[in-house]
Amino acid sequence: MVHVRPLDASDLQAATTLLDAELGGRLQARLGEVHDVLGAPGIGAWDEEQLVGVATYDIDGDRAELAAIAVSSDHRLRGIGSQLVDAVASAVQSKGGRELWLVTTNDNLDALRLYQRRGFELAELHRGGVDRSRALKPGIPLLGEYGIPLRDELVLARNLLT
Repeated sequence: MVHVRPLDASDLQAATTLLDAELGGRLQARLGEVHDVLGAPGIGAWDEEQLVGVATYDIDGDRAELAAIAVSSDHRLRGIGSQLVDAVASAVQSKGGRELWLVTTNDNLDALRLYQRRGFELAELHRGGVDRSRALKPGIPLLGEYGIPLRDELVLARNLLT
């Protein structure tokens, strides 16, 4: 059974290790900027003493960005991503947030499935967005999930009032 709780300073190394393995590190490039996603509040999913999932968020007024979400490859498809999204949504709502938004890429089909099941809707398409982000973070591969060329950034949003 996985339990979810807010991250604290003692979790930083475990969260860094997970993000290194699953997202290419804590520095994420999107919408033309690089963000340290562990500089924001976060939620961790724990399988006993092992951190197996992490989500971070950044609140700005009544909107919040789901800055990063990662689940270890050996714990996927167990509902952990949904638990993390719901925990972030609850945390944002408790701080007066009305909308949660995120950026993902055109190849990220598994994440798109998760987000849409958790109430997110497509809001924006940034054609060539990954190409611009790659200039800031050259390690972003040319091919993504399922061999799909990694080119575009998609913004999804979820209304937290409904």
